[in-house]
Amino acid sequence: MIEQRFCSATPHTFQGSCLSSHALIVRAVPLPHSITRFPMPLADSAYILLRNMIISGELAPDSAITENSIVERLAIGKTPVREAMRRLVLEGLLNVTPRLGYVVVGITRQDIEEIFQLRIIAEVAAAHLAMENLDDVALDRLTELSAIGYDPDDHESLLTYVGVNAEFHDIIAGASGNRRLADLVSRLVMESSRFIQVAVLSEEHGRQVSEQHVAIINALRERDADAVASTIRAHVEGRLNVTLECFLAGVTHSSSNGSH
Repeated sequence: MIEQRFCSATPHTFQGSCLSSHALIVRAVPLPHSITRFPMPLADSAYILLRNMIISGELAPDSAITENSIVERLAIGKTPVREAMRRLVLEGLLNVTPRLGYVVVGITRQDIEEIFQLRIIAEVAAAHLAMENLDDVALDRLTELSAIGYDPDDHESLLTYVGVNAEFHDIIAGASGNRRLADLVSRLVMESSRFIQVAVLSEEHGRQVSEQHVAIINALRERDADAVASTIRAHVEGRLNVTLECFLAGVTHSSSNGSH
């Protein structure tokens, strides 16, 4: 039986700081202490804040935004905001559109399938490389993270959980020793985080994810390559199935409403 702790909307309850900026969900997760002691460049701050507004759905898919509107919203100068928006275009989260400025990239069935398919390939490869490098401290941290759940009725709690989940996957990928592979995993996990806007996440789903994370940890502790591959595949495929089911149900519902 897994004892789950639940993410709260209050920042001080978040356990630990994250290895990547995924955890910096707007209004949900505080900046790690290392960032507050050593302020990051404004362009990086703008990038993180704007990216998290997209991930959380605060900036809805297919919505048009302008440089000036983001400057006003973030209270950051035009140059860092422009740089942030260029980075997000390169990452596929924003499109440049004539006369409209920028448009938040929508979510399609193809996006969902491609991202999760790539996650299976990249995360299995990273975990195989990481098996010999993950020490007890890292494995214990993974165990702590696997016990943190969320309140499905609290949007801020869900956003906080996005950071918790990102740290879990980043620790494993980072231990691979392959920087490019770790960056790929990190980006794919970030992209799939947008799907919280689509998937209806229940407490039962949270328990299933926690159990799957524990199974991955056990396989890593045993240095069992086959078990690592099968547990990661089961975990990511489970997320794919839930997300796709909810997405297709939403499309069907929208189509039905539009026909009346």
